[in-house]
Order: sequence, then C-alpha cells, then structure tokens
Amino acid sequence: MIGSIAGEYIVARKLKIALVQARPANGIIDSEKNIEHAVELLRRACRGEPDIVVFPEYFPFHDSRELGVAARDCSMYVVAGVKYSEEDRVYNTATVYGLDGEPILRQFKRYIGRLEARLWGFKPTNRDYKVLDIGNAKIGIVVCADFWSFPEAAFELFLGGAELFINPSYMFSMHEHWLKATLSRSLEFYAPVVGVDTAVFELKTQRHVFRGGGYSHVIVPPSTEEEALEWWASGASSADSWIRLVMGTDEDIAFYDVELDSIAVLRRDWWRRMRGVELEEWIKETKKFHRYAGVVRA
Repeated sequence: MIGSIAGEYIVARKLKIALVQARPANGIIDSEKNIEHAVELLRRACRGEPDIVVFPEYFPFHDSRELGVAARDCSMYVVAGVKYSEEDRVYNTATVYGLDGEPILRQFKRYIGRLEARLWGFKPTNRDYKVLDIGNAKIGIVVCADFWSFPEAAFELFLGGAELFINPSYMFSMHEHWLKATLSRSLEFYAPVVGVDTAVFELKTQRHVFRGGGYSHVIVPPSTEEEALEWWASGASSADSWIRLVMGTDEDIAFYDVELDSIAVLRRDWWRRMRGVELEEWIKETKKFHRYAGVVRA
C-alpha cells in the first residue's frame, strides 16, 4: 500500500507481533516442562500468522531445539527468555530463533537483580546490545529492567538503528511503573514499544511469595498524519492514547500490527519539533560521542 505523509511518499511496512503472556508450568520458572508448554503456545500463535512471536523473560528458561523447530515450521521469528551458559557463567538472555529454527541473536541482560542472581546464578555483563535486522524491520530487544529502569539500552539501540523496541519481562511488581516507563521510552524516541510479561503466578522464595504478572502491552505513537495533528491540536498533554493494547493477567495470546514507515516519517518531524535538528544529523553527531549498538542481520 502506497501513501504519503507531509509530502513524503511511502510504501507501508507492517510487522505483526504475537504477545504470548505465558504462565510457567506449575508456577516453576526453571521447569523443563516449560519447553513443551512454549511449543504448544507457539503453535497456537502460529495460527495468527505473525512475523514475530515474543515470550516473556525466563520463558521457557531452557534453550530449546524443539522451540526452534516449531519456529521453522511456522516460518516466523521467536523471542524467548533463555538461560545461556558460557565459560562457567550463566546469563539471562532474550534469544531469537530465526526462520530456520537456529538462534540468530542472544541479547544479554546487562543488569542482574539480586533475586535472579540468588535463585538462578545469573551474572551481569557489559556486552554491547545488538539491533536485529529482519529485513522489513530493525528491532531493539531489551530484557526487563535493562529497558524500563536504565536509559542506556534504548539509547544505544536507537543510535544503532532500532525503530521498534521489544521488552520481554517478568513483572512480579511495579506494573504501573513498567507501563509508564515504557511509555516514556516511546516518547523519547517516537518509537513503538511491545512489553511482554508472564501471566500471574506465585513465585515462592525462602522469604517471600511474589504474586504478579500480566499487563503485557503495545505502545505506538501517532502513526498517521491525521492522528499526529489531532494529538498536537489536543494540547498533547497526555500520551495515554499511545497505549494501544493492555492484556489482562491470565495466560493469553494477543496480536498487534505495527505500521513502521509512516512512524519513521513522523519521527523525523518529532525530532525537528522537539530538538530543532534533523534526525539523521543528530544520530551522526551523537554516535561520535556515545556507545551504540551494532546490527545482527537475520
């Protein structure tokens, strides 16, 4: 489909995303049974013919050849929460399985919370973030608090070319903050954000029982000229209208189509309005002084 925004002609690029709000088997995050359950959920999501399927942080926890095979059979990309071992250290990753079923990206979580370090032995890392280029979209995938609690990940990925952010998380608390923080990232970069959480379950530790989860969501800035003009004319006092989808707390699958090209055009207008400079010029100059993500091509 061809259209125009502010005189710029575009060919629409759409990315259909499946948000899989999974519940760990028997409420056990590191259960081996999560692999079978993940494959079952993936095959259900496959019926909606998404381009990319996103599972929460820690799900299915284990690296899974079976999940890769299902991704290959469905011919779609899959983002899964995977424990990854390397040189006697274990890391919390968002692992992406490609169309051939093989892992094409392991996005390491840099900042490891005390709870996950104690329960599963995850280690922090200072590795570079990577933008995933799947041909029709450049995606920045960031695990949990790396995205909503720290500014570096989104900044580095945006400088590296990310035009959409995916945030697999396990939110046993702080749900309202999560939504506000991901909305802030969307405002900062005029970019869509997809946050995927587990469904509600009880996580039992020696000291506490955490009962949280749910509220996976999609945030998309105004993506047509009409939407953008209406938002500015309203006074732009709130960006709540950018929140397009919020799931409940049960296990479920939701789908959302994100239109990327018109957002890209409006993002350049956003940069002129808010920073008084062309976006491409700002990126070129900023990359001289700041760390930025490399690109992994699928």
